[in-house]
Amino acid sequence: MKNNSSVLKSPFLILILSVSLLMISCETVENSSKVGKNEKKSSDSFAAKESGNAERILSENEFTVTLAENPTTGFSWEYEIQDKSAVKLVDDLYVPSNTDKRIVGSGGMHSFTFACLKDCETSVLMTYRRPWKGGETAEKRLVRIKYKKDDNLSWELEKIQSE
Repeated sequence: MKNNSSVLKSPFLILILSVSLLMISCETVENSSKVGKNEKKSSDSFAAKESGNAERILSENEFTVTLAENPTTGFSWEYEIQDKSAVKLVDDLYVPSNTDKRIVGSGGMHSFTFACLKDCETSVLMTYRRPWKGGETAEKRLVRIKYKKDDNLSWELEKIQSE
């Protein structure tokens, strides 16, 4: 009498291997489509940064403020420039966390690049809030800026205590 269990195991084993290979190939295709899209190297002031696929060098009158953000919570960073004749926003980029798999609810980094248009001592108020829920504010930061053409640009980011 023949052992039927080995005959049953063989097609079952082939099915399991086929499904496993299919899952691996789908994951590889999904991950390869993400390469090069919305990737960004971390940047400091006066450093090169990558926005999408085009590299951009910050000018001597530009600086980048990068803050952690999680839009899935409803919170996002907003900015308010004190003197709009002296400072303007030149780039606004959100980059999701660099995870192998996009985890639902994970956050990322939001970078704001500002340019000084003239000599100034001014500020930018950064507010982390839910604009759709009565303006609930979680955090505030103040960017203090000092710029003198042909001299230097300095800025500092300070946390403002909640009211």
